[in-house]
Amino acid sequence: MQAVNNIIEKNEQVFKETPVQTLRVENPLQYLPVGLFGSTVALAGLGVAWKQSAALFGMPIAVSNTVTFIAWTAFLMLMVSYGLKMYRYPEKVKAELNNPIAANFLGTFFISAVLLASLTVPFSMVVARGVWVVGAVGGLVFMYILTSRLYRGQLKITDAVPPTLIPGLTVLNTATAGAALKWDWFTHDFDLILFSLGIVYVFVFFVLISYRLIHREPVVTFLVPTLLLMCAPFEIGFLTYMSQVPQVDMFASVIFFFGLFIFVVLFFFVFKKGLPFMVSWWGSCFSAGALANAALRYANISHSPLVEGIAAFLLIFLTVLIAITFFLTVKYLVKGKLLKP
Repeated sequence: MQAVNNIIEKNEQVFKETPVQTLRVENPLQYLPVGLFGSTVALAGLGVAWKQSAALFGMPIAVSNTVTFIAWTAFLMLMVSYGLKMYRYPEKVKAELNNPIAANFLGTFFISAVLLASLTVPFSMVVARGVWVVGAVGGLVFMYILTSRLYRGQLKITDAVPPTLIPGLTVLNTATAGAALKWDWFTHDFDLILFSLGIVYVFVFFVLISYRLIHREPVVTFLVPTLLLMCAPFEIGFLTYMSQVPQVDMFASVIFFFGLFIFVVLFFFVFKKGLPFMVSWWGSCFSAGALANAALRYANISHSPLVEGIAAFLLIFLTVLIAITFFLTVKYLVKGKLLKP
């Protein structure tokens, strides 16, 4: 009995001498990625697609207006959330924006702004122009900073991944959206400058990234969905080009159909069995939105039965893909699995 008492007293003494560990609950806000603005790019792209389908197929414009409302709501919520992250965790934001890959995703904020501006034109031209100017100026500065980083050297070839295209895609989207603002000569000249900068940028980096994808190891799992961004230079390039010319010419057809081919090829590399849900799924939605809108634009101008069929299929595909991705995003957010290290 005395031996048992000695053991109990010894354990009590150890317990008293052991410091109490305070449980620290981490705020998931610090893990909010800037790339989540890709969701608002995709939603805005879906709104534009349904708006185009109203003219091509006679679909109700109310669908586009509803998607626009959802996109604006998500955009404002993300702005507030990321603003809080900048205030409370500035070191996390700095680390993210200094990362040679993650920094590219900041462009999704400016793309969201200009696309939402184009959708806001029917409701308020003043608001639309104000938001577009912010997105356009910010996008140009963003592209300048990211490009200047590249020329400093010391970057690894393995860092040449599809998100590297985003700075160029930012200014191309700005030019495409700017056509809806009807600023006459200013819009035309400024959009032409943006198109010139963006199209050369994305075509050059398409070649560099293709070299890296062909000759080096595959990208990490998180970046797999962003492989579909490889079609975006051609589809968004097509949309921007068509905002400057009145009809589909040979050059426009070439870049549209090649972008479609690249999307089909890479789609089966991305969406295969075992791919887990990640925030980067929105990169696939962004790319699918660019392709669907390019097809709808092509069909609206050419009235080709073949392209109209492609456009109808892509509109349905885009809607389903975004609906699934949106559902999974909300599900993982509610379960606390979305924002984590």
